Amino acid sequence: MSQKIVIIGGGVSGLVAAIHCEKAGYAPIVIEAGERVGGRIRTDHKDGFILDHGFQVLLTAYQEAQRYLDYEALKLKSFSTGAIIFDGEKNYTVSDPLREPSKAFSMLSSPVGSMKDKYLIWKLTQRLKGQKEDMLFLQQDQTTLEFLQSFGFSDTIIERFFFPFFGGIFLENDLRTKAGMFKFVFKKFGEGLAAIPAKGIEEIPKQLKAQLHKTTFHLNRKVVGVDGKKVQLDQGAPIEFDKLIITIDPSKLLRNLKGQQLDYVGTTTLYYQSEESILNAKSIALVSNPKHIINNFCVLTDVAPSYSQSGASLISVTVKDHAEYKEDIESEVAVALKKLTGTAADIALVARYDIPHALPVNDEMRFDLQFTSFTLTDDIYLAGDYLLNASLDAAMRSGRNAAVAALNSL
Repeated sequence: MSQKIVIIGGGVSGLVAAIHCEKAGYAPIVIEAGERVGGRIRTDHKDGFILDHGFQVLLTAYQEAQRYLDYEALKLKSFSTGAIIFDGEKNYTVSDPLREPSKAFSMLSSPVGSMKDKYLIWKLTQRLKGQKEDMLFLQQDQTTLEFLQSFGFSDTIIERFFFPFFGGIFLENDLRTKAGMFKFVFKKFGEGLAAIPAKGIEEIPKQLKAQLHKTTFHLNRKVVGVDGKKVQLDQGAPIEFDKLIITIDPSKLLRNLKGQQLDYVGTTTLYYQSEESILNAKSIALVSNPKHIINNFCVLTDVAPSYSQSGASLISVTVKDHAEYKEDIESEVAVALKKLTGTAADIALVARYDIPHALPVNDEMRFDLQFTSFTLTDDIYLAGDYLLNASLDAAMRSGRNAAVAALNSL
């Protein structure tokens, strides 16, 4: 076909958009500023370790992930349901007794919350199972904290479980994220598992790219603007298009959107190695003290031994309030880890990742929109999780919708 479709951004949204363009018989062009595709989903290999850019997991219940990914080929390694709570003196386990019956007694006797709290977790899980995803986002006036309080949860379980667990997911410490996003994520945790590919989270965009056979990739090419029906690059001749799909912040490229740039929240992830596991569990560990430097941590090699070639344990730590931290927190975090877990093993830093653009800020989160909502002009279309909600599911969904909108106009 003669029409030329250009996609700016080689992240998940752009790759999914390209997949749909190819299925319709087109050979799209993807322009990516980085040296490889994947966007915010990246993995490095250092000193025999697999290091993801930030603590990232795949929720297997995501509808779009099930549509595009081959879970078996990814060799997914799953976390246990629930979490381990550290309060600075003791640790407690929060588990799902319906999915892990052997842990039912320990869950009921756990001091993380009251018997009523544990009943309310079950009640909320059952209620959300019967609701469609788009209905979860209808109430935009409540924050997550306000919803939890109105549902009847005690201050104890909110402080010990919900704050560190969902604060780590939303990358904010006040649970001010809209309640619809909380319900969506809570529902997906209840329907599936949190997992990581055996070879790192970047296997997800790699698998998407492997589905493309007619797409041309221009890597290490930064787009500096859009002029008429031409994409202007920082080097080389401009690229003409008939239809353009923009998956990055469009305000940086289009004159009429200047001053409307996207806002992001950041995070800092530290990786450490030790001779032995400090958890011996396939669980996410949460720190319930709001003033503690650590929000959550896990031993990735307990979940996926392939993350270490040497057999050493690999620990991932997410700290609280990324923006406040100086450059010299690595030793403080290592000492805090040892004190929390009581380990005598040496803990040595492997790498630090400061990620200022981890999640887009979106005060009006949605599960989906009509195809026309992804149309900016007759020839320009938008994609990206910022249009819906901050999730892998939304990134994929927006890429598909933008491609469908562009293809329908041809």
